[in-house]
Amino acid sequence: MSRQVHSNCLVSILKKCKQSSKEAVDNLESFDSFKQYMHIPRPVESELEKIILKSRQSERSQLILVCGGVGDGKSHTLSFLKNKYTFLSSEFYLHNDATESFDPQKTSIETLAECFDHFSDEGLESNNEVKKAILAINLGALNNFIDSEQGKRFSRLNKYVESKKILESSNVSSEYDPNSNFQFVNFSDYHMFELTENGTKSDYLSGLINKLTSPEVDNPFFKSYEENCLKNCPVSRQCPIKQNYELLSRTDIKKKIVDLIIKAIVREKIIVSTRAFLDFLYGIIVSPTYETLSDESIKAKIEQIHFDEYTENLLPYLVFSQPDSSYIQNTLVKLSPSLLRSELIDQVLIDFKTVQSKMEVFSRYINIDALPYFQEKIDELQKIEQSKPELNVHLGKIFILLSYFMSKNEWDFYEDPIFDDFIQYLYWSNQGNISQLAKLYNTEMREAIYKWDGGGYGNLISINIGQPQNHFKTLQKLEIEPYLIKSVTEQHKKELSKFLLNISISFKVKNSDNYAQVDLDYALYDLISRIRQGYRPNKNDKLQFIKFVDFINKLGCLGNQLEEIFVEEIHSLNREKYVLNYDKFFEKYKFTVV
Repeated sequence: MSRQVHSNCLVSILKKCKQSSKEAVDNLESFDSFKQYMHIPRPVESELEKIILKSRQSERSQLILVCGGVGDGKSHTLSFLKNKYTFLSSEFYLHNDATESFDPQKTSIETLAECFDHFSDEGLESNNEVKKAILAINLGALNNFIDSEQGKRFSRLNKYVESKKILESSNVSSEYDPNSNFQFVNFSDYHMFELTENGTKSDYLSGLINKLTSPEVDNPFFKSYEENCLKNCPVSRQCPIKQNYELLSRTDIKKKIVDLIIKAIVREKIIVSTRAFLDFLYGIIVSPTYETLSDESIKAKIEQIHFDEYTENLLPYLVFSQPDSSYIQNTLVKLSPSLLRSELIDQVLIDFKTVQSKMEVFSRYINIDALPYFQEKIDELQKIEQSKPELNVHLGKIFILLSYFMSKNEWDFYEDPIFDDFIQYLYWSNQGNISQLAKLYNTEMREAIYKWDGGGYGNLISINIGQPQNHFKTLQKLEIEPYLIKSVTEQHKKELSKFLLNISISFKVKNSDNYAQVDLDYALYDLISRIRQGYRPNKNDKLQFIKFVDFINKLGCLGNQLEEIFVEEIHSLNREKYVLNYDKFFEKYKFTVV
């Protein structure tokens, strides 16, 4: 007789996290109890709140621009503040450019020009009526508006946007300006994580995970877990969905997830919105296997689940094995620990072929007590190993993924020193503490500049003359030193939530005011680190990092190659060196052996 199957399932409420759910759509008119529960304060919200309160007291008309990208929380934050402050509905005109209904006969630009006519040049000049308005708008739409024909009537707004560098990648203060009709907050200037002296952290992303997993009375997710998973589910013991929810509740796994997302943002430059992150959390709890099934069908399928399917539906597997699920998971595939190799991992993979107890290998390195059903099935599988030789391969992959999230000890080969160093430099750069960047400038950048084309050393840098050839290399003297274009205001904050994700690097030729500048992001820093270890950039590298090529070429042009060139043999035993000089007095060149 089959066991009774209950209709309720944790999956039902988890679906509220999906991007396709109605809860994922924010507008300015509603802020229900679920959104109230999911709300997490952010520094940008506090910034906007201060501007609204000061604008309310102003005796001049005020247009507050709430700018940013798609899905970064503009509408959600405005809805929250509207729900918090009742005066926003009566004293301010709120307009969401992404969701407002437009006259089908008018374009969005024409609608904006009409709705905010009071803030046009003529409107501000001729209208004595004080009006207050808030416009939530994506940066692309703002750029299109001020560049349009209708935007010509808003030259004051245009000048304000330019002066505040709203459309640029900058770190300009958005503090309230009492002498302006315009105010702004740019959500794109604020990040989902913080920079600290000890690395990165994210109160916001951690907070969103806690909203799903914390054992609080008002947590609808945890309530469903208690009622439907712990009390009423006949397949809870082998349910990977329940297991994943429990894994996500663990502090160590939560930190790993947050660190991975931060790394994906910095390394791969993906934009992670609140919607996308919640959708990602759903995807690593609920496998696509169960996506289209009813609650009853999910439980019926889990009742017959095989070990392979069970492990492939576990969170550590889902995080790195679903490139088609979302752009976040597509990115995380590139960061998978299964791409790494180490002596320890190789030894473990050998152990799986030789030891009698597979469970003993897992227990030695991994906190496997958190996976009771996994332990149970491993022992059963020992008996059928001979008929299923591919089991060792599967267990090896599972071991690597589990060890990344749940190892008993931190393993060095899972660390990323290049990423950690870049984060440190990023922190000090945004702090304006130039002294902490000495090693970056004087050692790392300098070496990479001289070694970029291979063969550079000391104060000699390779230059390209004529067709590439392998017998000789040509060099010129180039003495460079760090150059600070303008002083950066030094901050004294322990945590930064508003910062740039690149470092502006400048060098100049010694005893000269001529300089070259380049923006250093993680990808370029990673390449520079490899160059210092002996890697020589290829054609694809030079196409990908064309701005760095231009930077080096500009520095090279500031050297003395018109007066002196060194030539060295590459493969000769004697490695003869020559110099070609220009004698200004006799106005002729001479070529001599050094």
